[in-house]
Amino acid sequence: MSETIKFAKLSNSNYNDWKSDMQAHLGEHGLWRLVCGKEPMPTKVDLVEDWETKAIKAASKIYLALESVHVSKKPGARFNAYDDLFTISKKEDETLMNISTRVTKAMAKIKNLRPAKFTVDKLDKELKAMFFIRALPADYKHLTSVLMLLPELDKDT
Repeated sequence: MSETIKFAKLSNSNYNDWKSDMQAHLGEHGLWRLVCGKEPMPTKVDLVEDWETKAIKAASKIYLALESVHVSKKPGARFNAYDDLFTISKKEDETLMNISTRVTKAMAKIKNLRPAKFTVDKLDKELKAMFFIRALPADYKHLTSVLMLLPELDKDT
């Protein structure tokens, strides 16, 4: 499993420090030369798989370092993802395989937006709250905007 990054998360004001820390982190794991382009993909077929494995590892480390900052796992984000899922409909010239792919991608997005200890009970509470929010008329849009930013969402909120 991946270890915890031990430097400050990327923010609006620390890009240069974050970049240096990430470079050091990737260097420590033998991945920096690949990321900066000094280790190009090998031409020998038997070496390509190892290079691709390193590239995936480097990309994963960068993604995981950014995910916690840039992927909002708040109920509002899940609400929007559910809304996207429930508005999928088959296009006139679309195959069933293509619509299945779109549904699979939408579900993957929803799963990615769930916190680590997300339960079915929590889902039920959020869905109930989402129903009430969705049922509100347009003149409640300011209230719904505020509710969508909350870290927890249930009927009582």
